[in-house]
Parts: sequence; C-alpha cells; structure tokens
Amino acid sequence: MTHAEETIIIRKNRKRAFWSMAIILLMVPVSGWLLVLGLQPGRPDISWLLVLFGAVGLIAFVGSAVAVLRVMRSPWYLALSPSCMALYAPTYDLEVPWDQVIGIAVDEVDRRPSCVLVFEDVDAVVQGATFHGKARRPDAVTDVAIMQARMEQSFDQQGYHLAIPGRILEYGPQELAELLVEARTGQLWREGEEER
Repeated sequence: MTHAEETIIIRKNRKRAFWSMAIILLMVPVSGWLLVLGLQPGRPDISWLLVLFGAVGLIAFVGSAVAVLRVMRSPWYLALSPSCMALYAPTYDLEVPWDQVIGIAVDEVDRRPSCVLVFEDVDAVVQGATFHGKARRPDAVTDVAIMQARMEQSFDQQGYHLAIPGRILEYGPQELAELLVEARTGQLWREGEEER
C-alpha cells in the first residue's frame, strides 16, 4: 500500500506471484523428467503412469505459469480516496463513490475468500465504469450492460454486487474489508492526520 497525498493505492500481491512462479518453475522440470522417464523403452508396466503424470503435470504447471503471468501483467489495483474507491481491472476501471457502498464483507467466491461489496444503486455505479476495448475471454465484462447484468445476477444469487478477488491484491480479504470500512467512514484519513 502506498500513500500519494490523500489517495491510497493497494497493488497486486507480487510476493504471492513470485512464490507461485518459484513452485511452478520447480515442478515443470519434475513433470518433464517423469514424462521422459516413462517414454524410455524397456520400462515395466508402470511407465504409462509416469507418462500420464508427467504430461498432466506439464499441462497443469505450464497453464498455471501462463495464468500467473497474465495476472501480474494485468492492471489490477485499488485506489482509495476520501470520496471514492476505484478498482482497476483488466477490462475496466470502476470508480464508486463511498455513498453508493452500503455493504462490505468477506464471503466465499469460487471456493476462495474474497472481499465483497453491496451497492445502493447499481445503475449509478456502473455509469462510473470505463471500459478498455476488446477482451480475450468471451465472458469478460466489456460494457455497462454486461456489468450491470452481472452485478444484479450476483446479488440475486450470492447476495453481493461485486467481489474483489482475495489472492490478487497485497491485502487479504479480511484486511481489505477492514480497510474499506475505515476508508468509507473516513477514519482512515483521520488516523493519518492524527499521526502527523
């Protein structure tokens, strides 16, 4: 987290990405070694298992490396100011005034804890979004209509409008929720003034 005058920036979790890549870079050669070992002629019947484990490992770890690199290259970060919060995601930037945020909590999203938000007026919130052209994924949020439909569907099914993924930012879901509550009430900036 960095302070720039009154704006607080919460960046991506580079430490988690570094350790994920370290594990991936260790496991790719292990998977490759299993594959090569299983393909050697004259091996007993278990060689097909080595080939299977090696191939599955290579596919999984290379796919994981690509996913981690994509996340690290994407513009994920959160900016907090006394008047609003702004989420910068790969396909959009969303600026939400604090008076539109009526709920902040931690909930399980796709089997992982995440910070979730509930808004007063979803239509007003999505009007504050800026979209960045085309996206690679067909399910990406690329315009106001899609964003509003997703938020309303999410609220109907899960009880929140927006989830901030717990593993992407340098704060965990609980820490982030507490920080957002302090920012929404203005306490975050009052504490900074008291320290000066």
